[in-house]
Amino acid sequence: MTRTTRTRAADAANRATGRMLRHALALAEAGWAVLPLNGKQPATIPGLIEHGHKDATIDPAVIRRIWGENPEYNIGCPVPRSLLVIDVDPHNGGSLEELEHRAGAKLPRTLEVISGRGDGGRHLYFKRPFERPYRGDIPLGIDIKINGYMVMPPSIHPASGKPYRWVDREVARLPRGVKALMLPRSPKRLAGKPGASSPVALVSWFRTLQAGERHDGLFWAASRAHEAGMSQRGLEKLIEAAVDNGFSQQEATRVVESARKKERA
Repeated sequence: MTRTTRTRAADAANRATGRMLRHALALAEAGWAVLPLNGKQPATIPGLIEHGHKDATIDPAVIRRIWGENPEYNIGCPVPRSLLVIDVDPHNGGSLEELEHRAGAKLPRTLEVISGRGDGGRHLYFKRPFERPYRGDIPLGIDIKINGYMVMPPSIHPASGKPYRWVDREVARLPRGVKALMLPRSPKRLAGKPGASSPVALVSWFRTLQAGERHDGLFWAASRAHEAGMSQRGLEKLIEAAVDNGFSQQEATRVVESARKKERA
C-alpha cells in the first residue's frame, strides 16, 4: 500500500469514527438531549450515563467524552415534552393506512425518521396536542411515544446493519380525527360490561363505545366470546360491528384472533 493510499484510508477511518460524534453534537446544538446506545439500548458509562435516558445531555463537553469512550455508539434522544412520536412498526402489523382509515383523516407530512430495519418502519414527529395522549383506539403495530427515547439517525440498526435516516420537514400538527383516537377511555362505560352468553348483548354493548374505548372493548368482548364458545357467526357479528365503528376488516379480525390466542394460552 502506498503512502497516499494509507493516508486516504486513515482519513476515511477518521471520518467514519467521528460521524456519530458530529451528529450527536449537531442534535445537542439544536436542543435535543442525546445519550449513547449499544444497538438500541442505553449504554452505561460510570460517572456519565448511569440512568439511561434520564442522563441524556446537551453539554458538548460531556458528549465529546461519551463518544470518546466509543466513537461507534448509536445515538438516542428522549422524546421532547412538546412532541409525540407515532412509531409505525410493520414488523408487528403497523399500518399508517389503518390509522388514517380509523381517524377519517390523512396525516400531514412532518418530521420523520426511517427505521434502519428496512421493513418500512417510521417514526413520525408531531406537536403534542395535549399533556397525556393515550393509546386509545390507535391500531395494533403503532405506538404513541411521549416518554422514553428514540433511536436517531445515523444510528445503525443492530439487526440489519443499515442506518436510520431523516426525512427533514417542519413538525406538523395532528388532525382532529387522530387526536380523538388518543383521548382517555371512560372507566364508567367500560365497567358496565355484559355477560358473555349472548352475541347480541356483546355486539350491542360494543356499539355503545366511544373513540378511545373501542380497541380494548373489542378485545374484551372477543375474549368473553371465546370463553363462552361462541359460534363463528357470532364472532363475525362482532367483527362487523367493529368495522362499522372504524376498524378495518383486517384489524378487527386480528384483534379477535389475538383474544382467541390469549384464551388458549
